[in-house]
Amino acid sequence: MLNQALEIFKKEYEQNGDKLILDSYIPADGTYVIVKPTDDGFEVYETIDIKLNKETKDIDRVNEYIPFICFADYNSKLLDMNKPMDSKKIIHSNNYLSFFIKKESLVNGKLTKEIIDNYYNVLENPSSKYKKSKKASELYSMVEEKNGKVDKEVLDNIRVWIKNNIFTILENNSGKDYLKIFFDYPKENYRREGERYLIPNIYNSNDFNVILNDKTYGLPNDNMGLNSKKPYLENKTRKVTVPHLIDQEEVLFQKKFFDYLMNQAAAGKVNIYMGEKILGKKSGENLEDDFKGIYLRIKKGKEVEIHDFDIITNYKSELIKKFEYKNILGIDYDKLKGEYDKYKTLSSMQRLTNEVLFSKFLIPNYFTESKDVSINDEVIKSNLFMARTALFNWFYKGVDKNIWQLLNKVSLSLVKGSIKNGYMTKGADQFNLRISLKEYFEGGENMAYIISDIKEKLRGKISEKDTKNIESDREYFFAVGQLVSFFISRSKGKKKPLSLANPFINAKRNKIIQEKLKALYKKYNYDIESYSYRFKNLYAMIMCYEPGEKVDEDMIVAGYLHSNLLYEKDEEVKR
Repeated sequence: MLNQALEIFKKEYEQNGDKLILDSYIPADGTYVIVKPTDDGFEVYETIDIKLNKETKDIDRVNEYIPFICFADYNSKLLDMNKPMDSKKIIHSNNYLSFFIKKESLVNGKLTKEIIDNYYNVLENPSSKYKKSKKASELYSMVEEKNGKVDKEVLDNIRVWIKNNIFTILENNSGKDYLKIFFDYPKENYRREGERYLIPNIYNSNDFNVILNDKTYGLPNDNMGLNSKKPYLENKTRKVTVPHLIDQEEVLFQKKFFDYLMNQAAAGKVNIYMGEKILGKKSGENLEDDFKGIYLRIKKGKEVEIHDFDIITNYKSELIKKFEYKNILGIDYDKLKGEYDKYKTLSSMQRLTNEVLFSKFLIPNYFTESKDVSINDEVIKSNLFMARTALFNWFYKGVDKNIWQLLNKVSLSLVKGSIKNGYMTKGADQFNLRISLKEYFEGGENMAYIISDIKEKLRGKISEKDTKNIESDREYFFAVGQLVSFFISRSKGKKKPLSLANPFINAKRNKIIQEKLKALYKKYNYDIESYSYRFKNLYAMIMCYEPGEKVDEDMIVAGYLHSNLLYEKDEEVKR
């Protein structure tokens, strides 16, 4: 998996180099100070406050020193807090050209001149840090052989300046963000000193390192953990129990890949597509073009985390055929008139599904831990958990296998949930989308026409003096929905007893429907005199009809949500 992704990343990196990482690099929030060497020592040349914009997920890159800050910060940061150069973990930089601390350390007494001296003492003689580990010491010796010894004169000058200025450099030391100081030396110096820290610390633990043919192989630290507390991660059946060993060149390149992914995650681009090019997409953003390649779902934590990996063989951004979101129930209102239209992309299908079916809870919660999903509506919540993985695979990977079987079940449940809560307009929108999806996936009949035709026939039948007959199961179940809606509307309570609809929209046998209708008739017959002949016709036709064994839930829901025939005025009936 990782090797395939690295091969693709390598092609991009060969074209762009570290620019691929640095152009999207986002330094931590804080105050950044650039100090220039002068004939008399040093002087503060530039002070910049950097803060991540939560909307754009980026920083303001207008200042001319931002590229230098990104480069210096990238080469000066610790791999993680378990590998510091300051044993007290107060100073967070890795070389003498930079100095990173939390601002609060300036005022709470944590930063002292003794800690500063110890930090620079280690940097002055890095080999002393690694003398307890032969393998780490060997790695550092290789670095020193390549890059030379530390420039102690420059280091001592910087040490003196930091000790004299660090506690007064800021007027306001409050805040939990960073103060980062960079001394304005050539980028090559930063690269060299960063490497002096990086090489001996790049592996998970140097204890696992082995040397083969004069090459060092070790366990990488990216998305990998292995220590005495995690023996279950070892491969006990092999002579070498460490699960994964790579050489120094590979591990350094792999770090660049994970650094790139961390930048993408920090920018909110958690969906990574690696094909001919690497594309990062935010949650809710779909691919605009067809795609074949590797997909990664990432998350920013203490390190970048890969939560999903897949091979995408044939993603099509456009639907095979256009999807038409129809106003099946023929409801006349302004709220969503603009939405009833034709759609041709997976992106638009996701938006409709998210907004109409899941009340905008789908896109933000594809990967949210179940305990962290904050949704009060239990019906939406349970259906979200049931459907989110399959829907994500459809919208982001183009995998639509069995998607209608799932949507068929989920959409009906969500419609019923809206009815239960009394959200009739919302329920109607959801029902319209449900039936539109059914026509899209199954083809066949035009349900808008069928429902309109059934309603027109019922309108005529209930207006006759002599009671007519219901002619089909569909007509029957639609009529049941109409009658249930009418009964509930006759309640005199401040809140309509919407739970009375549940036995009907959830019914699996007609016998239950008939019994419940009789019960409602007994409850409300005192208040239906003014609707006598039309009501009696509808009630009589329903009670005299014997449908097939299968209850048509969609038609009951359609009748329940549709405008009610019993409330139409005489002139409407005669039109």
